[in-house]
Amino acid sequence: MTVPVLLYGPLASHRRGKILQEALSAEKVTKLPGGHAAAIVFADSFQGADETEQSRLVEWTRMSGHLLLLVPPFVPGACTRPVSWRAERLESTPRGGEGLSKVLASEVAYRLDGKLQTPAVPGATWGDLSVCVGTYRLHPAAGLFAVTCLPLWSLAVLDAPKELEDWLASLVALSGESQPTTQQPVESALRPDHYGLLVFLLSKSFADEEQAIEALGSSPIFRFSSERGRSLLKELFDRGLVTGAVPTTEAIELVMKSPYAPYVNALREVSIP
Repeated sequence: MTVPVLLYGPLASHRRGKILQEALSAEKVTKLPGGHAAAIVFADSFQGADETEQSRLVEWTRMSGHLLLLVPPFVPGACTRPVSWRAERLESTPRGGEGLSKVLASEVAYRLDGKLQTPAVPGATWGDLSVCVGTYRLHPAAGLFAVTCLPLWSLAVLDAPKELEDWLASLVALSGESQPTTQQPVESALRPDHYGLLVFLLSKSFADEEQAIEALGSSPIFRFSSERGRSLLKELFDRGLVTGAVPTTEAIELVMKSPYAPYVNALREVSIP
């Protein structure tokens, strides 16, 4: 592969991950990088994750060059992120596959349903048009969120390395080109929680991150847990919008041009002894 292939979450320590390590020279990671990468995750671990973790993983695909790929197994029921989708059991072995899908057809047990898009890649659908690969992107220049019913961790892929690489490369190509790390997401990338934390940081001065997180936990106005606060603070730091616990000039401009601006002055007045 021309990009790093990463195993994230429970897949990284699962025996099935070892097959992908051998077949794709995949690496185990505990943190998703900022550069071009294809991250493979068990679908059931994503479906079972809390709202914060799901949002964080989807948010990672906002950057061009980021591919997040969910692979079987699945859990029953619909998943609502990034759009509504679900995996449904197949009653018989699918037919009409090509490339890797043909290699793995006998082991496929699901088809996808919902609002994911069907990409123009080999093996995305079967002969009866049931969907095997679904994708979604947060905006036209974003990376790619993808779900596949193909068990990429099957021992069969060790005998079909070219088919596996070609299949994954087709999704990597759809994820776009990695952007220089100096480029930051635009204002539209910020969520309400980001603005909320920035408003809090602008309401008074904090000596460091720890003091800010401690004050956040005892705030009667902001309902962020310490864990969520740290996560948001890191995301803002990664975007160049805070230094320690101090919002940058760019961050201040974003907040003061937003609907959240009145809250800053109001909170500053409340905090004055």
